[in-house]
Amino acid sequence: MLVRSLCQLRHLRYFSLEGTNVSRLPEDIHRMKFLQHILLLGSMNLESLPSSIIKLVHLRSLNMHGMNASVMIPKGFGGLTNLRTLLGFPIRMDMDGSSWCSLGEIGPLSQLRKLTLHGLQNVPASSLAEMARISSKERLDYLELHWSSSGWMELRDEIEKQQQQHAAEEVLEKLCPPPRIQHLRIQGYFGRMLPNWMMVPNAAIEAFKSLMILALWDLCCCTKLPDGLRQLPSLKTLSIRDAQAIQSIGFEFQASSSLTAVGGTTVTSVAFPNLTHLALEELCEWEEWDWEEQATVDVTAGTMAMPCLERLHMTNCKLNSLPPGLANIKRHALMGLYLYKITNLAFVENFLSVVELDVFDCPELKRISGLSRLHKSRIIRCSNLEVLEGVPALDSLVLEDATMEALPGYLQGVNPRYLELNCNKKLYESLSAPSTSAEWNKISHIGNRDISWIQWRSQN
Repeated sequence: MLVRSLCQLRHLRYFSLEGTNVSRLPEDIHRMKFLQHILLLGSMNLESLPSSIIKLVHLRSLNMHGMNASVMIPKGFGGLTNLRTLLGFPIRMDMDGSSWCSLGEIGPLSQLRKLTLHGLQNVPASSLAEMARISSKERLDYLELHWSSSGWMELRDEIEKQQQQHAAEEVLEKLCPPPRIQHLRIQGYFGRMLPNWMMVPNAAIEAFKSLMILALWDLCCCTKLPDGLRQLPSLKTLSIRDAQAIQSIGFEFQASSSLTAVGGTTVTSVAFPNLTHLALEELCEWEEWDWEEQATVDVTAGTMAMPCLERLHMTNCKLNSLPPGLANIKRHALMGLYLYKITNLAFVENFLSVVELDVFDCPELKRISGLSRLHKSRIIRCSNLEVLEGVPALDSLVLEDATMEALPGYLQGVNPRYLELNCNKKLYESLSAPSTSAEWNKISHIGNRDISWIQWRSQN
């Protein structure tokens, strides 16, 4: 419980209740008339904001991230026109039967620079989303849009499910960010299609001129990745996670485009020209990546897709091979390749620029070769790996597998400066007596070794 005298601190500028059990703010909070920053991060017991908060005309930032999703927002909240940062704002409809929606209170907040909206599944019509006037907020550079799909997934009426999906699609269409946006995150969206401003290349270029970071997380029903992203001039980080309906990524995702320049000349526009980090995680039904770009036919570092790609993370999918376009011999920027639970992956070959490689839980992996600059590698629970060759620069190798009964033969053909080996107790004890161990010769040439034993446990 807050002390009653708190609001006598009339010159207070910064007020934090982060992680507290407070259930309500002072009703006379407006008496702290110079208050500029309120931090309510993680205050799960807070039930509502006091109606007098709308009188804090100097308020610059309000952080409600991690609060109870049912917290009540007072009508008139849109009068806080000096707000620059608004995080964790809950979307609610008025329960008295009127058409008021808290999303409409966002409309007048034209000075916003950072905004995160939660509970967008509660918006029943695109007209209400349009009232937020997101695209007209010229200073907005950070935006998060959050849905919750749990209630939708529990619906048994298929017609109602389709209606809610359609509503989500129309709402997202009306939440197009302004051209200044630099960081965009969409999470929990259960529509079948992404909006036109993301799917159509020309529209995406217009909407995302400054976009540097894009995260698309928990898109349970989207079957197609947005083609419109490939020409974004400033995009550096793209993260796609938990999109379990994706089965294939077509060539158009990273296809180059021909644009008509001034004077009528045709210019080839490279796909993802400045992308440095790509994460494709938990696309659990993904089986095909169509990217046949070859270096033998006029493909140079200046015309191939993703020429600046430095790091690629891939987790939990069904690909059986990495696409040829990714392993292009003209690709010089790709330094790190991180592959986790790629259940059907059979080989990793000819990534000439990669210096760091992780392969975890890839049960069908049999061959790693042709990584001439590979410096550091971790191979964890890849029990069928038979070949590790063409890695002359390998300096550090971590090998872990509690199920292996003998050391893999490929260890005799590599010469890292350092080897970390985690195996089962039986193999560990065998290696602890080099004079009697048939396995010792496989690693005796490696000068710096760290060997320990681990217990096997299921990774499922």
